[in-house]
Amino acid sequence: MSIELVLIPVGIAVAQSIGAMIEKNSTNETYKIQTVMKRQHLLQKAIEQYGCDVHEINKQNCETEIGDIKIYFQQGEDGIFEAVFDETVEMEHALEFIENLHSEYKYLIQQETYQKLLQEASEKGLVLESEERQQDRSILLTFNVSQ
Repeated sequence: MSIELVLIPVGIAVAQSIGAMIEKNSTNETYKIQTVMKRQHLLQKAIEQYGCDVHEINKQNCETEIGDIKIYFQQGEDGIFEAVFDETVEMEHALEFIENLHSEYKYLIQQETYQKLLQEASEKGLVLESEERQQDRSILLTFNVSQ
């Protein structure tokens, strides 16, 4: 008997419309874009893998820079980070940056889940029979169930 699992990096669905993701500040000097990211260590790693330095302000806030543009990330009461952009940043560019960051973040979650799954499967007596990496970055794992 065997079990097949597929780990897909697009495991987090963004069900919000773009309009719902963007919130303008009342002074119109900044605007916020809601993200799907909750784990600060993965957010920071995603930013670094995107090629930017990350400066942790505190447990709920960090910032990064792309050229002369600073982007702040602040964690809301719901635990989800939002990105704060200066109004001089074109919204199209900001949304593209966040979309790319989401992709990297989802891939990091997939990798973390993959490592935990392999560890727990081994502890439960499951033997990894095959592993297949797909072009879409998904991973097909086949485990042999020994009784």
